Amino acid sequence: MEEGQSSSINTEALTGLDGRSARKKLGFRTKSLRNLLKMGHCAPAVMKTILEICGSEEQWPIKAAAGLPGGIGDSGFECGGITSPLILLGMRYGLRDLRNGLPLVFYKGHDHFRQFVDRNRTPLCREIRGDNYRLTRCIRAVCCAPENTASALSHDGSNAIAGEQLDAYALLYSHMAAKGFHCSHQVLHHLSLTIPLCRELLDAAAGYIGGTLFKGMTCSAYAAGVMALGLQMGEIEDSLPRVLRMIVLMKTGGNAFADHINKFNGVMNLGNSLARWFIAEFGDTQCQAITGCDFSSPAAVRRYIETDGLARCREIAEKVADQVLGLLSTVKAT
Repeated sequence: MEEGQSSSINTEALTGLDGRSARKKLGFRTKSLRNLLKMGHCAPAVMKTILEICGSEEQWPIKAAAGLPGGIGDSGFECGGITSPLILLGMRYGLRDLRNGLPLVFYKGHDHFRQFVDRNRTPLCREIRGDNYRLTRCIRAVCCAPENTASALSHDGSNAIAGEQLDAYALLYSHMAAKGFHCSHQVLHHLSLTIPLCRELLDAAAGYIGGTLFKGMTCSAYAAGVMALGLQMGEIEDSLPRVLRMIVLMKTGGNAFADHINKFNGVMNLGNSLARWFIAEFGDTQCQAITGCDFSSPAAVRRYIETDGLARCREIAEKVADQVLGLLSTVKAT
């Protein structure tokens, strides 16, 4: 695992938010709603808002989030209100500053994850939006994500992981670091001839390990594959009329996610193609289901290490990278 300098994005404007900052929170939510109405999808709208608050005009983080809507490639799992802030936290902290055997991004990420679930009752896109697209729930998740991120940045988060969970995570991280393995980094390294690799990109993916911060959720190799598709193929939607048309189609049963309806749809749909391949190949997109390991249990982690579970994870990452290259070649050929 590599080390480097912190992100060039200044997160100072996101810090210091507390219960007395009602005007600041309102400003965050207003920016979020405006971006959602012009972009139409959760993850890129959250990322755009966070970058605006930080005074950054960077475009690549928005493209990295382009395929994450719908619960990462429209697979229904982690909401974009979780995934985009995790990219920002990675850009800020990378894998630096180990505390009790874990990089600080784990504590910050878990704190952010907890706040999101406390506010939205679930981390899962499919449960937030429901079968008939409860848009008010999606709007709330998007509009409150930047202030959750601000809170995670402002607090030390040391209580977010403790006890046996901390012991298990630290043991697993030490093992992976010793073997030079990081799920999402492995994918990005394999794609480095197609997607230029830099420290900031690797930092952005820091929290995508072990199924999102060792939570055993969406495989982080798959998530990195979706981000890579966005970085290579992503376009940025910026049209209220087009988004309103998409909303009407969503509520009336039309094909709201056709590629031509929204500029983010194409990458999201490619991510969904990757998910379908992934399920056919490995049986599930969820890390715990694939590995059979609860990473919060020290005993389970020891079994994972003793049985060389990392060998299969390394193989998965390499196959994901190859599949991404195949998808990119197919799209460019059409």
